[in-house]
Amino acid sequence: MGLLNHIGVTVADLERSIEFYTKLGIQQPPAEWVFPISGEWLSKLVQEEGAEIRVAFLPVEGDVVLELLEYQAPQGAKDNTKPNRDAGAMHIALNVDDVDEVYNRLKGEIEFNSEPQTVEMGPWAGNRVVYLNDPDGTPVELVQNV
Repeated sequence: MGLLNHIGVTVADLERSIEFYTKLGIQQPPAEWVFPISGEWLSKLVQEEGAEIRVAFLPVEGDVVLELLEYQAPQGAKDNTKPNRDAGAMHIALNVDDVDEVYNRLKGEIEFNSEPQTVEMGPWAGNRVVYLNDPDGTPVELVQNV
């Protein structure tokens, strides 16, 4: 068992987000890994009275999953507007074999921040990277290790 268990991302529309992340190469969740959760235990855990959430576990690698959470109750904001510079901001980084190929294949249907860039300094110098946002505004980075 590795250290990382899952990454959880709250989304506005579970099916839309599943479709988005599978386009980036994450596996489709098995049917039994899309399910509702609720109850007092959940409300205590997330500190939201009457919490009801639809959940999907998308297999990433090994035992690690991307957990997508669509709150049915209580309702929250429907987009992520926190800029990368703000404390608490996060992004999801996914390895891809060819950043330029993914960019060219998806640029007509997904808005990227820019064309792919080459990292110029640090331990990842030479890697190819590109940023985009998921349908709710959560930043996603695609990384090609060279």
